[in-house]
Parts: sequence; C-alpha cells; structure tokens
Amino acid sequence: MQAEEIKIMNRDELISAAVVKHERFISEYQSEYDALNSGTSSLIQEIDALKKDVESAEEKSGVYDEKKHYAGHEAEEELKKLNAKPAEVEKIQKGIEDLVSSKTSDTADERKAVYETLCNDIKSLDADVSVLLAKVDAAYKAYLDGKELGENLAAQKILLDQKQKENVENKRVDWLKKRIESHQEALVYWKGMK
Repeated sequence: MQAEEIKIMNRDELISAAVVKHERFISEYQSEYDALNSGTSSLIQEIDALKKDVESAEEKSGVYDEKKHYAGHEAEEELKKLNAKPAEVEKIQKGIEDLVSSKTSDTADERKAVYETLCNDIKSLDADVSVLLAKVDAAYKAYLDGKELGENLAAQKILLDQKQKENVENKRVDWLKKRIESHQEALVYWKGMK
C-alpha cells in the first residue's frame, strides 16, 4: 500500500476550499428546492382554489335551503287561499312540511315519494291548483339542487383535506430552504475572510 500525501493548505487555500464547498452545496440544494417548490406552489394554488370553491358551495347551499323553505312558505300561503276541506288542508300542509324539512336522514327516493304524494294530493282538490303546484315544484327543485350541491361539496372537502395533508407532508422543501440559507450565511462568512 502506498501512503497518500497529506497536503497542508495555507489560509487562502483553506478559505477558497470552504467557499467552493458552500457554493457546491447551495447549487445542489437550490436545484432540488426549485424542482420541489414548483410542485409545492402549484399544490398551494390548488388548495387555495379548492378552499374558494368550498366556501362558494357552502354559500350556495344556504341559498338553496332558503329557496326551499321560502317556496314551502309560499305554497302554504297559497293553500290557505283555496277552499278545501280541513282534512285535505291538514294532509297537504303536512306534505309541504315534509318536503321542505331540513332533516338529512331521508334519502332522495324518500323525498321524491313525499313530493309525488303531495302533488297527487294537491291535484285531487276541486280547485285551480296550478300556482300551488308551481310553488311545490320550486321547493322540490331547490331541494334537489341543494342535495346535488351537498354531495359535490362533500367530495370537494375530502379532496381539500387530502391536498392539505399532502402539503404538510412535504417537509423536504422546508429542510432544503434552511440548508440553503445556512450555506449562504457560511459562504458570506468565508468570503469575508479573504
């Protein structure tokens, strides 16, 4: 075996070697950071867009709920104008209340059955019920629109949660940023020693 020679550096050579070493680390870390950070930036933009979509959908959900209840109230007022038997009025009143109910435990099929039964009960009245039916239709349409929006909102919330977890898990970007800053500080120090 041949013994390697050990070279002793003078002060300027040592400082130059330290500068080269820190510049090399900065370059390596910076390229990885830039590649990861561009993905992180687009992920953050995607998260922000999802948050806005969720907020907008939540506002619209409230609007559909208000529309449903308002149409139900108008239907009840229209029902009062009709000359119907108290038993018929009570039955239709109950149907309207069930149709515009805020309970979430029933299925779309159950709500559709309530709507169809209510429409049949209204049509059996001996009067012009076109306005009343229009109000009931408006309430049912608001229910359907709100239900569809609610399903989409639930899916958006799940996706948003996944994206936020993905963003938190990306710790390498933070580590690289700190390493770059550390090597930049060391580079400034060593360059100042020249």
